[in-house]
Amino acid sequence: MRLEVIKTKLSEIIKADNLTIYSIKPKKEFGEKILEILLKGKEINTNVLEAIHLQLFEALEEGDLPDDYFLELSSMGAEYPLNSLSEISEHLNFFVEVRTSKYSLIGYVLEIEGQTITFEYNDKGQFRKKKIKYDEIVNITTRVKV
Repeated sequence: MRLEVIKTKLSEIIKADNLTIYSIKPKKEFGEKILEILLKGKEINTNVLEAIHLQLFEALEEGDLPDDYFLELSSMGAEYPLNSLSEISEHLNFFVEVRTSKYSLIGYVLEIEGQTITFEYNDKGQFRKKKIKYDEIVNITTRVKV
């Protein structure tokens, strides 16, 4: 399997849709070999995924993906972890859940200054801002506001 070739071809295809590749990894499920590709972006729906899947399948050449593999293309979904300060900076004004060793809050990423992130959250009807150093964050995940 030529993962780098597949990744390069896929990157070209998704560029127009402002999507990024979250992960590409082979896996086994129910005895079947699958190449799982997860995409991330604001405007992903089943129609977009279907079009990308068809374009990628047409772009693949003999040997890129072994015949005994299935291609599985899906989105990260609405809620997913942010794994770096860079990813957090791409999510300004996004609704997130932040956990540190002392507390957790659900609110919006307002700004980033150096290694400090400012969040706005609702505390019993009062909107408050809290600055948290990046290295204090145990987990930060996008959330859907209901």
